[in-house]
Amino acid sequence: MRDIHVGRIMTTEPSSVRADESAFEAQRLLADGNMHHLPVIDDAGRLVGIVSSSDFVKLYLLKGKPGKATVAHLMEEDPVTIASTANLRDAATHLSAGGFHALPVVEPDGTLVGIVTSSDLIVHLLQQIPRGDGSLRDPPPTDADDDTPPTGGTIGADDSAARTLLKLRDRNRVLEEVRQAAELYIRSGNGEHEHSVLIKRLADARMREDTPL
Repeated sequence: MRDIHVGRIMTTEPSSVRADESAFEAQRLLADGNMHHLPVIDDAGRLVGIVSSSDFVKLYLLKGKPGKATVAHLMEEDPVTIASTANLRDAATHLSAGGFHALPVVEPDGTLVGIVTSSDLIVHLLQQIPRGDGSLRDPPPTDADDDTPPTGGTIGADDSAARTLLKLRDRNRVLEEVRQAAELYIRSGNGEHEHSVLIKRLADARMREDTPL
């Protein structure tokens, strides 16, 4: 992993938004593209921020009219980035040290050229773990609900690491469900049904936290 260039797994020419664009349009873009992060760039293509799916909870906490909110109201300015010359070990170090799951990849002048996520690293790692017979695995399933590691061969230390990574991905999915439930609860005006759903999602998250990795 140390010598593999980050460009091998990053998404090139990622979807992005401008700071003055509508926050609701950015939210729609995330939903339509099944994405969780959107880099924010200026007119020259330089990175100025990033917005994630969890940031949109802020829309319903803003005073005034949320419909007039822009990306600038929600985005994180000066996010942690990684250089286009970096390797996967650099990316893994940044992602494991911070409370975030995406790294914009930039040129020295700040121009956005890609984005790499914790999921990208997990997929790459799983593809490199050999089976018991020494053959490489097929690409893992993309369904976030499927946390079953690829089959074939004996379970060893590498398979244990893969299981741990998949469990972490599952926990991230549960936390995303909590965020969505919280958003619906706020939008409903603290509705009883939405409150029940939120309580259930929180219980699921606690159960995952109590489960050893």
